[in-house]
Amino acid sequence: MFAKYLNVKILLFILIMKNSSCLSVVLSVIVFSISLVACEDQGNHLDVKISEELNEQSVNYAPTILPADTTQLWISEGDIKRDTVLILGDGGPKNQIDYEFNGKIGMAYLPNFKNYYNVNLHQATTYNRDIFNWKDQFTLEMAEKETANSAEILYRAIKYFKDRNKYVVVVGHSYSAFIIPNYLANHPSLADKYIITGGRFKADSLQTAYQLKDINTQFEEGGKAISIPDETRPPNPNRTKKYFQIRTAKNLLKAAIGQFDYTQLLANKDLSNVVFLYGKEDRNVGVPTQLELDFLELKGVQTYGVQTDHYNIWKHVIDSVKAGTIKL
Repeated sequence: MFAKYLNVKILLFILIMKNSSCLSVVLSVIVFSISLVACEDQGNHLDVKISEELNEQSVNYAPTILPADTTQLWISEGDIKRDTVLILGDGGPKNQIDYEFNGKIGMAYLPNFKNYYNVNLHQATTYNRDIFNWKDQFTLEMAEKETANSAEILYRAIKYFKDRNKYVVVVGHSYSAFIIPNYLANHPSLADKYIITGGRFKADSLQTAYQLKDINTQFEEGGKAISIPDETRPPNPNRTKKYFQIRTAKNLLKAAIGQFDYTQLLANKDLSNVVFLYGKEDRNVGVPTQLELDFLELKGVQTYGVQTDHYNIWKHVIDSVKAGTIKL
């Protein structure tokens, strides 16, 4: 670089000696030369800065990176010395754990609840809230990766406590009632018992199809058939842009985990430690088909159909444990 700069100086001197009228040109060349030297010196720094900006623009959202410290994957309450651990999974997908939001959880009404160590488990979306802050587009592929992260979170939590010789009971409702079968299909079954409420082992394919189109649906009374939505209806003008951003991510996350037929994926898995409760009036995910119920019976799953909607199934869990029908 110094040699280049020296050559420029010699050239300028010759020009000045031959014709003083070239002075203005000389000055321009000097300025240009100095600029070149400065740019060369800072070139690498500029390249790095531009690269960082491009990378930042190309990232649609910040993907979930699970922590090395597994205990960051939940919010707990109780005495860690207790022998039994309850791992509780919320519905959703949500951006905040129910317990974190208001401190209230239905399972707190379980008899002898204070004898358990209570673990309120994160989903990918509650651990990484940036998922709902996607920029240009949120895709099914992204949703599938975050679905896998939610199942991985459950796996790590169960393994953490089983490695410490705890008796582990997993309770999952609604969205978490899909995470549990997904976990069982893709990881070793490590927990001692699973209680699944308000879920499906084979989601309604029409509901999944609407979720992929970013359309919310409900079932007709009786929970057997989808209430067909009006696809020509314009978006609610009173809803904010943020509302639609969150809704899109939620629908794709539901589709990503509901697109699988768990009656097939779990055909060779031991499910004898699974308890499944469904509402006979569930209009959110619908009532399980006879195919699902036959599969559960074949696999030795303790199954209960209760006369209730999607949101009150947990009360029957409490009553069944109190009555001794369900044993923790």
